[in-house]
Amino acid sequence: MLELGISQAQSQFTKLLNKTAIIIDKKSNIKRAVMMPYEEYSRLMKMASQNSSKDEGIFDQFVGTLDNTFQTDDSKYHKIVD
Repeated sequence: MLELGISQAQSQFTKLLNKTAIIIDKKSNIKRAVMMPYEEYSRLMKMASQNSSKDEGIFDQFVGTLDNTFQTDDSKYHKIVD
């Protein structure tokens, strides 16, 4: 796993597509994003969907498409998922 600054990740984006990388803001040392190969993402999603007790699984803190309470007014998001 690589830990990169935002500008490093932007400049090396295509090189990172087959690697897992944590993107951080080096000024404030806050983790901003995680990039991972689709195969790894797909494997994690399959594991999460097989977990019958999602509230107690590894995704219990995740707010997003797995969370029924996730709401957004982002029109680009709604064009993708609707």
